[in-house]
Amino acid sequence: MKLKVNFLLALLFSFVFFFDGFSVQAQEKMDVVEMKGGENREGKVTGITETVVKFRYPGEEFDYEIPKTDISKITFSSGRVQSFASAESTIPADGIHAGSSAERHNKIAVLPFAIITNDPGLTVDQLRTFVQSQAANEVRDQYKTLTLQDPMTTNALMSKEGITSDNMNTFTPAELAQKLGVEYVIFGSVNVTNKGATTYSSGATTYKDKKERDSGNSKSKGTAFSSSSSSTTIEYDTMVDLRLFNDRGDNLYSDSRHAFGSGTDAYEGSVSYMLKRTPFGSKYGKK
Repeated sequence: MKLKVNFLLALLFSFVFFFDGFSVQAQEKMDVVEMKGGENREGKVTGITETVVKFRYPGEEFDYEIPKTDISKITFSSGRVQSFASAESTIPADGIHAGSSAERHNKIAVLPFAIITNDPGLTVDQLRTFVQSQAANEVRDQYKTLTLQDPMTTNALMSKEGITSDNMNTFTPAELAQKLGVEYVIFGSVNVTNKGATTYSSGATTYKDKKERDSGNSKSKGTAFSSSSSSTTIEYDTMVDLRLFNDRGDNLYSDSRHAFGSGTDAYEGSVSYMLKRTPFGSKYGKK
């Protein structure tokens, strides 16, 4: 009888040990994300969208977004395998550029500037792209660690995506960066206010002296000549706003400045000043 009881107890402990081991093994089973570069990431896949895989590391509560184009395959804890080898760097149906973050890395685009003015004589559309080109030239000279996307390419991609000056504000900075295939985007606006015309006048009088001799007496005669001129100048007050975002939507730089000067080109100095003080400019950190 005693032998039988011992046998049953041993059998019971064996079952307990087996199920405990199975439970621990099941708890430790994780999803494995195999990257195209050969790296394996173990954790929990919490979601899959059209462009990214949401992934959480063990012991953390934050979900990372990994572009599908960076992933080779996922082996789920259930044993199911999902391959992403066919994912391509194209523009999907929703219009978002599907290039990987590695493809966008260190690329920057300058968007056409928004022009706000009360002067109907200013050609707003031309000024938008002109200021964009000037800012892009400054970026090309200043940001040696970044690759500038030519403004013509930027504007062509925006046109293909249906992005205009009227609807640009309906897209987030992250969406615009992804659609353009860059890591950084620069937004700018110039507010030009016509303060009215000022007229400047000036005048001068000259006297021409002529001496005559009459009967030994010296006489002096002269003629006065007067002249005047006037000019009219339109004076402008200009404010400039500049912002820099990355493809995650983080605002890396933001500033507004009142431009010096009263001409329509007063914005140039302020744009140059602020571009030099972004995290990539030569005057970073200096006010």
